[in-house]
Amino acid sequence: MSSSTASPSEWPFADPINALAITTKRVLYEGHPVLLVTHDDDGDWQILCGTTNDPADGLVVCLGDMYEKDSSLGELCDLPRGWRAWRDSPTGSWTREPNPSDEEEQPAG
Repeated sequence: MSSSTASPSEWPFADPINALAITTKRVLYEGHPVLLVTHDDDGDWQILCGTTNDPADGLVVCLGDMYEKDSSLGELCDLPRGWRAWRDSPTGSWTREPNPSDEEEQPAG
């Protein structure tokens, strides 16, 4: 259950406030800025800093808790499933694109 204090009238997402989100220890506990967000095909959100992809750093949280931590995530409330957005700094503009498939990310061999 989310501990978010965002009121329903302020909630910008179509997903419920307690929707599943994945973040990292670095974002949640160490204050790293959110610089990469993916809205997975299954509807889950990944809210990341882009400095680690070690599964040991991953945490499951509620989307509402992450919005409360960084309200600029509301700018991505319409990010379609299967898309990602990134920015160079916490005050930068978001760039959006479809998530590349696993095959596209594999180096040519």
